[in-house]
Amino acid sequence: MNAGFAEGGAERIRQQARVISGLELPEERETALLETLAVHALGHCGRGDVPEEMEGALAVLLARLFREGLERPVSSVKRGDTAITYDRQQPSAEALLAPFVRLRSPERSWKRDAGA
Repeated sequence: MNAGFAEGGAERIRQQARVISGLELPEERETALLETLAVHALGHCGRGDVPEEMEGALAVLLARLFREGLERPVSSVKRGDTAITYDRQQPSAEALLAPFVRLRSPERSWKRDAGA
C-alpha cells in the first residue's frame, strides 16, 4: 500500500476498525476498503501521508464502511416526486478529516506556473 502510512499504521487502522464495528471482513476486502478510503482522505486533505494522529479518524470511517458498505444509510424515502433523506446522525467524513486538511495556496500554483 503506498498511501504513506506511518510504520504499522495500516494495520492499526484495520484493527481499530474491527473493534469499533465489531466485524472482521476478509483481508483482501479490508485492504481494498482501506486503500480506497485512504486515497479519498488524502485527496480531500491535500496530503501525501497519513500521520498517526489521523489514524483514528480513518478507523472510524473504515468501521462505517465495514458496517454499511459504500451505501449511505437512508432515514426516509418519499415516492411522490421522489425525496430521499440521508441519516445525518453520524459525523460526516469531511467533519472527521477537517483537522487534517492542508490549505491549498493559489500562490504555490502561480509560482509553479511561472517556473519558480
